[in-house]
Amino acid sequence: MISEDERRGRCFEGMGDALGAMYCDLNDHLVDVLLLWEQFEQLFGADEETVQVLNSAAPTFFGVVQAQFLDSVMLGISRLTDSPVNSRQKNLSIRSIPPFVSDLNLRDQVDGAIQIALADTKFARDHRNKRIAHTDLLHVQGCAAKRLPPANRQKIKAGLESICAVLEILNGHYLQSEFAYDTLIYGGGAGSVVALLRGGLKHQDCEVEY
Repeated sequence: MISEDERRGRCFEGMGDALGAMYCDLNDHLVDVLLLWEQFEQLFGADEETVQVLNSAAPTFFGVVQAQFLDSVMLGISRLTDSPVNSRQKNLSIRSIPPFVSDLNLRDQVDGAIQIALADTKFARDHRNKRIAHTDLLHVQGCAAKRLPPANRQKIKAGLESICAVLEILNGHYLQSEFAYDTLIYGGGAGSVVALLRGGLKHQDCEVEY
């Protein structure tokens, strides 16, 4: 397994310093969001029995966790797809990539994938702008002309996959490899918590029966 410095060095060598640095930083932030999303899925997207375990153990706590995890994932998606510049501040965003790609055919390919990602993640930026990062008064009072779009697991998964696709284009072209985001393994995560809760509830049931 290569070190972080070696990994970044390979990116810089294959992509150049500017694009390599941007790719590595975007990849790191994307993996952080995917890690959070995986925890959400292990808790609330596995099966009905897991949800019942959470509700039996601590329904209020896990209700808060569910809402906060969902908002954090959408916030992460929004950041990764934000405008490259806000006022005088430069942002780390997939939309910053094209100017650093010298190959025009590749740039068109990257830009096309970015446009798909922006369409797939618009719902997340809407939630960020109106509800998560800001509290839009018209939205709160129910007076907004348009209601916020739904934010469900399917839309979040599709948005994350679209962002991954943008970075995989760079990975494949410059490094002749695939990061394979969907195969990432996160040990010791929320699934372990569910297993402990399940065991604890069974032990509690045994004590009651005794």
